[in-house]
Amino acid sequence: MATTHEGEAYQLGGSLGPVFSPEPANLALVVSSLALGLAVDQYGGLSGQLVASAWFWAVFFWLLKTSPREWRLPFCACLVWATAGEIFLSLVWGLYTYRLENIPLFVPPGHVLLFYAGLVLAPRVPRAFVAVVPAAAVGYATFACINGFDTISIALIVMFVLCMLQPEGRRLYTVMFVASLMLELYGTWIGNWAWHRDVPYLGLTSANPPLAAGALYCALDVLVGLTMRGPLRLRRESSSPQLTAETT
Repeated sequence: MATTHEGEAYQLGGSLGPVFSPEPANLALVVSSLALGLAVDQYGGLSGQLVASAWFWAVFFWLLKTSPREWRLPFCACLVWATAGEIFLSLVWGLYTYRLENIPLFVPPGHVLLFYAGLVLAPRVPRAFVAVVPAAAVGYATFACINGFDTISIALIVMFVLCMLQPEGRRLYTVMFVASLMLELYGTWIGNWAWHRDVPYLGLTSANPPLAAGALYCALDVLVGLTMRGPLRLRRESSSPQLTAETT
């Protein structure tokens, strides 16, 4: 998913489409929905969770409608991968638990909303941001590991560094790392979900949340990009004969 910043192209696991034009109104809608939706879920009981879920899905479909056609498939891929990831990380592995011990229906579309916000904000961050975020993350993870209170962050930082090996996507991944951390801090603070101190099967410890949790969101973005490579390759191959005929 390619866009530009000061002439520099970056991608999400490979080119997914044309230049994206950020829409401030949609970004404001996404940010306010994430902030207010989690509060409604926490303080409104089960009915509040259902209301938040209905709203998040409505915003998801609004983004599908108002975004370029080339963005619809990546949004859907993000939705599918996010759902699978939540089932595995929460219900199977048991890294964290939502307050009703379920996976709220607003969570999968919520990942798409955050994905959208990251794509809008990424072109605006300075180059220094791309250097400072990984350095700070590595420093924190090392300190936490030495002191034994968040040792899973070392493993998550390794995942983050692997994502950052793709130079075209570094701005996006650093933005997603920070944005998802802010969402994690907010969600755990008001009690929507909680990370378990003891990491199952690995003998590691976790803070609530681990400050390198954003690496999981970066991995989600990479999976979306990799998923899109196949359809894009088919699209290019199908259009090549037409282009050749037009130029001969």
